[in-house]
Amino acid sequence: MKLAQKFLLATSLGLLFSTSILLADTMSPKDIAKKVYDALDKQTTYAFDAIVVNHSDEGTNQHHVSVKVNRDNQLRVDVSGDIRNRSNYLNDGLYTIYDHDKNFYLQIDTPKSIETTLDAIFDTFEIKVPLAQLIYSNMGERIKFDRSKNFGIVDLAGTECHYIAFSDKTKEVHVWVTTGKTPLVKHYRIVDKTSKNNAYKSTTIYWKNANIVSASDFVFNPPKNAKEAFID
Repeated sequence: MKLAQKFLLATSLGLLFSTSILLADTMSPKDIAKKVYDALDKQTTYAFDAIVVNHSDEGTNQHHVSVKVNRDNQLRVDVSGDIRNRSNYLNDGLYTIYDHDKNFYLQIDTPKSIETTLDAIFDTFEIKVPLAQLIYSNMGERIKFDRSKNFGIVDLAGTECHYIAFSDKTKEVHVWVTTGKTPLVKHYRIVDKTSKNNAYKSTTIYWKNANIVSASDFVFNPPKNAKEAFID
């Protein structure tokens, strides 16, 4: 693993252990999560970057993900890292996947909206979009877990956050959400309870100013010598 990647991995894991309880928090975990998604639903355009560390039974890998959303029908997701180097575009009913390493792209006609497109490409092609839980609208109504807990308000690397967790039979999700009028997810960790080696995915979010998003971000222009792939 490269030195820079090792540093980012250490930083990401360090966030989980740098929290200290500040004061009690009377809100339920589901209410806090719903406030996050309600706030996102009100945003027509938004953007964020993320560092994602995936520790599986096969080993550890890391990726940088950049997301730009312009509702209802435009989405851009760029992924670079140890395993994948791809860009994903949705522009008014045309979904494009470009593989930077292989210099080929695939284009799929889809429904126009972000939500119906994500559903369609998963149901038909089993294509998963990174960080989809922060892209779908109305996610506040989809939260379903057997158990939840509010650990209180903590300091996460200098930012005051709600610290909440949800669990079911297969996974445990820990989430750090900023306090204040517009709550934002700062960090979350998904633990695979079925794994033999304590597999987890740890994600740190860096929210961006929506002004960086432009119409051209969602238009795919094939690079020189790029080859188009087709679905049989």
